[in-house]
Amino acid sequence: MTSQLNDIPTVTENKKLEELFLAIYFNDLEKVIEFKNQFPEFYTKKDKFQVVENTTFDLTNLTFFNETIWFSGDWIDNIKTLVVKHRQRTMQMLDFWLKELGQQEIHRKIEYHQYHEHFYCDDPNDYDEIIMEPITTYLKKGFREIDLRLYNRAQCFDFKEVKKLLKLGAKSDIHFENDGDSSAYTRISQEVSYLATFNVIPEFEAFERKGYNQNFDTTKMFGDLLGLAAHIEMCHLLDKYDSNQ
Repeated sequence: MTSQLNDIPTVTENKKLEELFLAIYFNDLEKVIEFKNQFPEFYTKKDKFQVVENTTFDLTNLTFFNETIWFSGDWIDNIKTLVVKHRQRTMQMLDFWLKELGQQEIHRKIEYHQYHEHFYCDDPNDYDEIIMEPITTYLKKGFREIDLRLYNRAQCFDFKEVKKLLKLGAKSDIHFENDGDSSAYTRISQEVSYLATFNVIPEFEAFERKGYNQNFDTTKMFGDLLGLAAHIEMCHLLDKYDSNQ
């Protein structure tokens, strides 16, 4: 995630790479190829895009985020045209990366929690908190430690540990407050709905209307797309192992 200083693009280079960021973000393959041909020296640094100072990111991962998002679940009717369009465009981008990298199969190259400061994700090194309280607070109330640990690891997007806990019998539908709204599953699924409805889909809809002729906050866009993909993948994992969902 963090590169040596001499590997990080200069401010000027990174500003130029923002054009490539936007093209990949919006699955604009034609624009990606155009950028590659016109600015090959910048294109070679696509794996070191600076999200913020000294924190770099491989832009190809944006395509994997799009794959997770557009191919997930059911979408409401009024955006299905947009969904179908970006499913097709995402597949085109994936085919492009396969050819670019000379591989038969490629996958996301990062762990979501590497970028926990950029989306609704707790510090993955914090093993003792849920709902802004120590786990001991809820142990004293009689909740099972395995369910509490699941909530903690889910909100930290520790997929390996979440899968392990689910296999051991942890439940994601346990509410730890008397609100019916404080389980691991609701924590994750509600953020999926929020990010899709208020952040990511509106960004793509605005692009349909305005194209590149608008002001973009690439740092926020990065966090929104990564965050939605992370939450969708975690929802899928919880669904897979919890028969009550």
